[in-house]
Formats: sequence, C-alpha cells, structure tokens
Amino acid sequence: MKKNEFVSQLAKSINQSKKMTNHIVDEFSRILTEALRNGDEVALPVGKFQLKKRNARNAINPQTMERIMVASKIVPTFKPSKSFKDQIVG
Repeated sequence: MKKNEFVSQLAKSINQSKKMTNHIVDEFSRILTEALRNGDEVALPVGKFQLKKRNARNAINPQTMERIMVASKIVPTFKPSKSFKDQIVG
C-alpha cells in the first residue's frame, strides 16, 4: 500500500479530508523521526520503533570474494507487538 492509498483509507475511516489526513501522517512521520534521532524509542499499539547498534563485522564481497570489514553502525528497527502479530498471522 502506498502513502496516498493509506491516506485515502484513513481519511475515510476518521471522516477527515485527505489534505488534513495527509498532514497528520506527515506530522506522525516527522515526530517519529525526531524522537528516534534524539535516542528515544517510540512504543505504539502495533509495536516499538527504536535504534540499535550493529557491531562491526567481517563480510565477503560476493562478486570479488574479497574479505571486507563492515563498520559498526546504528540502524532504526521495528519490533511488532504480540497482539499485532497475532492479528496478522492468526
């Protein structure tokens, strides 16, 4: 589902204009991004967004078979809640 499809469904569901709903979705995204950038985790009914550190590791370039060192980095992650998973997979 693309953003405009999501906005259309949400607008219909909450009885708001698409323009207002699009603004709400954009603000949600902005607030979520800002919270993660500040090191906070965001817990919602569907799950938890947080940052995790990936340790440095050795890897192999599959084209050249050359061993390379991949630096450590921080990546955003999402962990779905149990109730969310149960609703999706039954």
